[in-house]
Amino acid sequence: MAIRRSATELDVLLAELRTLADRIAVAEAGDNALVTRRTRLTLDEITQRLFAVSAGLDPIHRPTSIFDPSDPNTAGRVVALTLVAQARHPLSDIPKFYGAGVYAIYYRGEFPPYGALSGTDQPIYVGKADPENPAAKDAIGQGTKLSERLKEHAKSIRKAVTTLRIDDFDCRFLIVQTGFQKSAEDYLINFFKPIWNSETKICFGLGKHGDSSETRANGRSPWDTMHPGRGWADASGSDQKTAALIIDQIADHLMNNPSYPDIHAIFDRFMTDMRQIQEPLSLK
Repeated sequence: MAIRRSATELDVLLAELRTLADRIAVAEAGDNALVTRRTRLTLDEITQRLFAVSAGLDPIHRPTSIFDPSDPNTAGRVVALTLVAQARHPLSDIPKFYGAGVYAIYYRGEFPPYGALSGTDQPIYVGKADPENPAAKDAIGQGTKLSERLKEHAKSIRKAVTTLRIDDFDCRFLIVQTGFQKSAEDYLINFFKPIWNSETKICFGLGKHGDSSETRANGRSPWDTMHPGRGWADASGSDQKTAALIIDQIADHLMNNPSYPDIHAIFDRFMTDMRQIQEPLSLK
């Protein structure tokens, strides 16, 4: 006759977890997109925690990742790292050149809200310029998109004479093979979280090229609120956010995401991100 062992506390918890998983699988999320997104993010978080618990019970060490050279994220990281290794150039004096790719803009002025990043190797904005010909195989075929994009940003900054000086801005840029610019830009934005990028949702709007009269009701972008001077933006009757709110958000963001003081700190972070195992393996 088989001997039945007593259920442990872990057995009970696992049974409850299985029941909850079955109930969640058939539950209706409804039509509210916000609720659906929040539910998905919560489930992803719980899944990651459960995976970590499962890994802790495995007597054989589990690597957290597999290095895949063909992964777009890997290519993006390599391109981003190569960009950071480039020399900085004055944004005020960018010549016209062939090529598309990625770039980073840096600030070293005295505008008070940007004090925590001024003079550091933390970009205030990063971006990409797609090639003129999507099938281009070399820089000449890509056209002059990268230099044109930098010149556009310089033109916008020059108009913000009450708050910014073009001589306080530098840039790095990298001409890349067609098709790799998007993954590199995504990696750079996620890595640096620059305050002028729209993804950070703080002081976005530098890259806008002008609003029609029909869209001015949407209000000025936060960048134009902080840095008036572009005529088409000044013609708008309202702001998307007040200057006071933007300044508070910048301060909070830079406190929670400290600027990289120099390139050595950036390389240290890159190296940490690339390690599969952060701590030495135990020989026990």
